[in-house]
Amino acid sequence: MTASISVPARAAGRVPADRLAGFGPLFRKELREWAHSKRIWVILATTTAFMVLTTANGALTSWLVANIPDAEAPNGPIVLDPLVNFFSAVSTQIFVVVAIFAAMSLLIGERDKGTLSWVASKPVSRASIWLSKWAAASIVVSIVAGIIPMVVTYGVATVLYGPVGIDALAFAAVGVIASITFMVAVVLAASVAVANQAAVAAIGFVVFFFPQLVASLLPVDISPVLPSSILNWAISPVVGAAMGIATPIAWMVSVIALVGFATWRMERLEF
Repeated sequence: MTASISVPARAAGRVPADRLAGFGPLFRKELREWAHSKRIWVILATTTAFMVLTTANGALTSWLVANIPDAEAPNGPIVLDPLVNFFSAVSTQIFVVVAIFAAMSLLIGERDKGTLSWVASKPVSRASIWLSKWAAASIVVSIVAGIIPMVVTYGVATVLYGPVGIDALAFAAVGVIASITFMVAVVLAASVAVANQAAVAAIGFVVFFFPQLVASLLPVDISPVLPSSILNWAISPVVGAAMGIATPIAWMVSVIALVGFATWRMERLEF
């Protein structure tokens, strides 16, 4: 969908002097396109259902064992702790997978359709094009794939298992938003380096999951310096773990590097 962009008039053919020229109109355009897209409802329904079923697994298993004669009990004990079951849904990080798929077509799709070159021909900076997509996608995906599903899951966990501390929801929300913001930046940065959506998605999965896999195999724990560990860092006070500063620093440095690379690359990208 092509939306009109109203920006201050400038002399034709001049490169905008302001690096953030046109960011406001572009950001509002991106939010409107998200608001009129069916994908937000697909994201919301899919993520909420996945997280709710994950957190309800303990209660469902307990009910089946108690009410169905032929039902087999699990090998281990059935965990009915409210906090454990709530965090079991959050720790799946389904919102990261959703963020990758939601963001992988934002730049490449417009580039393939030719609308990206049309937008770039307006008196806006290329940095603003990228930043507006990152900001809008981060906000929308954080809400529909993170906050709303997590609040619903929190309510389900409370009904099924008992009260879950509100601090668990608050700290988890910080980690979820930070994880989504980071992954959207990764995917959009990859989108200015490669021109294939599948390759962009693959880069997103590798960046997020591969370092964690490597960290689990090393004799030294490097997970605190991985930006993808930001969720575990955020919920560490709730689970009684130490809340160091290495992880948020690694997250911030990575995000700044991604933004810097992507906006630099946008200026040199052929549309």
